[in-house]
Amino acid sequence: MANQNISIGRDKFYDFLRLNNLLVPKRKNYVNTTNSKHFFRKYKNLVKDQVPTRPEQLWVSDITYIKTENGHNYLAIVTDAYSKQIMGYRLDCHMRTSLCSDALAMAIKNRKYPNAKFIDHSDIEF
Repeated sequence: MANQNISIGRDKFYDFLRLNNLLVPKRKNYVNTTNSKHFFRKYKNLVKDQVPTRPEQLWVSDITYIKTENGHNYLAIVTDAYSKQIMGYRLDCHMRTSLCSDALAMAIKNRKYPNAKFIDHSDIEF
């Protein structure tokens, strides 16, 4: 391009490459671990449009995996939807029920308002 006296910035150059399908496609750097097309019972999302108004009113639980040199480890987390604080967690090399129940037990133990009612929203079945 310098030999042809063409001056172009980086962003315009990438726009040109993208327009002519000359960019190498990005690879997905995640693994889809959720299978929503199963035949098990599916429950309605009761908190879909609910916005928490106080701490410990709504907890959200989930599991993710962490890839290591020795295989996969699994992390169960219970998060307070209002404060975004992690209330409980458990990291282990398996995905048995105890992984989630231990994280929930830690969250219950860490409550600051033990007499207030709360909802634990999760797609995890015990």
